[in-house]
Amino acid sequence: MADVPVRPPFDVGYKNGSGMPSSSQTFDLEATRKMILAFDINLEYIAQQQPEYKHVTLSASGVSDLSDYDVTVSLWQSTHETRRPWPSGRPVIYYIHGGGQIAGTRFFGVTEAMAHFSPADDVVFASPEYRLAPEHPAPAAAYDVYAGLQYLVSHAKELNIDPTKIILYGNSGGAAIAASTGLLARQLNGHKVAALLLNIPMLDDRHEDYVSASQFRTETIWPGWTDEWAWDAILGSDRNDPTGVRVAGRAEELSNLPPTFIDVGACEVFRDAAVKFATRIWQVGGTAELHVWPGVYHGATMFEPQVAVGKEMVRCQQGFLHRILGMSE
Repeated sequence: MADVPVRPPFDVGYKNGSGMPSSSQTFDLEATRKMILAFDINLEYIAQQQPEYKHVTLSASGVSDLSDYDVTVSLWQSTHETRRPWPSGRPVIYYIHGGGQIAGTRFFGVTEAMAHFSPADDVVFASPEYRLAPEHPAPAAAYDVYAGLQYLVSHAKELNIDPTKIILYGNSGGAAIAASTGLLARQLNGHKVAALLLNIPMLDDRHEDYVSASQFRTETIWPGWTDEWAWDAILGSDRNDPTGVRVAGRAEELSNLPPTFIDVGACEVFRDAAVKFATRIWQVGGTAELHVWPGVYHGATMFEPQVAVGKEMVRCQQGFLHRILGMSE
């Protein structure tokens, strides 16, 4: 077993923080994609988990001068008999799935976002099928997510949604794309969402800048060496990105972003980049809420949801979402 640098311990409640034992650091993209598909999270699964939601499929045209790719967007709307009134239209949680920007589908993890609300809250959930690297390097995914956002805004009246209450919610690799989409919207003077929720976010490719990248280079879920491979697939050799549309952490400045919620485990590669991102938002007068959860590894709330610290992590996400939407008043 390779030597592991001194690092914070996993919470005693977790059994899987060290990941699967491996003697190789060779990444298998197809195996990773098949592993995520093996979770069998599809429309049928979502309907079983959330039976009081109706699903429709939308097609969002690519944004002029960015992309001509039409993006499939799933939309879930409550069918609950008695629903909360929203005078200006319903809020939207625009969910961007995880998978390191190289794997996954628009269905992966969306039920975690849906679980923050009850069907009676009448919140709408949308999730785009963005293109994956390496077949489609960055910024293709951010362009796709932005196209979906533009569709929701331009069709707000017919969808009965409130464009001022759209929250961009990204998970892991999807959080990277959500952050880049927020920066793209700023660059284009486009629609500014009500908030960004960046859950265990993949924000920066520069591992040499972060102690957490060496602490968790091996022997954990999504180790540093895997993250390096993923960024190579996403970016190729060109790492220059002053706008942050390809790598949010490389943006030259982070002013004028929506209120941003960031949470990350103390025991994962992404920890230090997430802390730096929040710090940079504060430095330019922005609003960021940062949580670094002791003992938590990457994806722990999905793999071992019963552990107390993970439950608190989920509770804080829910609290932020409800506050932004004015539901805790």
